[in-house]
Amino acid sequence: MKNMKTNLKTLLILLFMFLTFAGFSQKEQRMVRLGLKASPGIDWMNPDEKHYSYNGVAAGVTLGFVSDFYFNANYGLSTGFNFSFLGGKIQYPYAQKPDTGMISRKYSFRYLEIPLMIKMRTRQFGIVNYYAQVGFGTGFRLKASGKDDFDTKSDGIISDRGTLPVSETTAIREAVLVGAGAEINLDETISIVIGLSYSNSLNNVLKGSNTRYPNLDNRSTLNYAELTIGVLF
Repeated sequence: MKNMKTNLKTLLILLFMFLTFAGFSQKEQRMVRLGLKASPGIDWMNPDEKHYSYNGVAAGVTLGFVSDFYFNANYGLSTGFNFSFLGGKIQYPYAQKPDTGMISRKYSFRYLEIPLMIKMRTRQFGIVNYYAQVGFGTGFRLKASGKDDFDTKSDGIISDRGTLPVSETTAIREAVLVGAGAEINLDETISIVIGLSYSNSLNNVLKGSNTRYPNLDNRSTLNYAELTIGVLF
């Protein structure tokens, strides 16, 4: 996983350098566009531990500030910052006298994410430019909480909600980002953006051990897909 992550970053840097030189060689003026976006989506977790299992999706949303820097009319660098409200559900066993059973946990995460993507845009068709983008995102955890449903043999389902210890979640989430969509140009300066994007974790967002079941580690990635609606100026 570490080597794949390094290779992907190296490829992105090389592509960035190529597009930069291509932009300068065409002697076109660099363009900057700023904007805002809101992206509702669905989130899910993929556990990487025996006896842990996926347990459904959760609703999430990303609110962000967008900065697009174009080297020429068709290629650029897209960055900015996002406040991402994400979640997911997993199920895992516990053994605590006098009961054994299953815990269904719903996670809620809040991240400040810095994306860095290469953006490729078509020429304008009517009032629309189509685009695709790919890159990486680094998310810094601001908060994490969880709601547990204990399915016990003696007492049935018992719920518990609270803030998770820092020791159970990682401080940083690294992800590959891909997206595509359309920019609808209302005039020379304002565009409405509609697109789809996907974020795939490169690292586990959980850490530590299962305190209720021996010899099991807390390990899972956190992924999401979302619909982006925004405006560029």
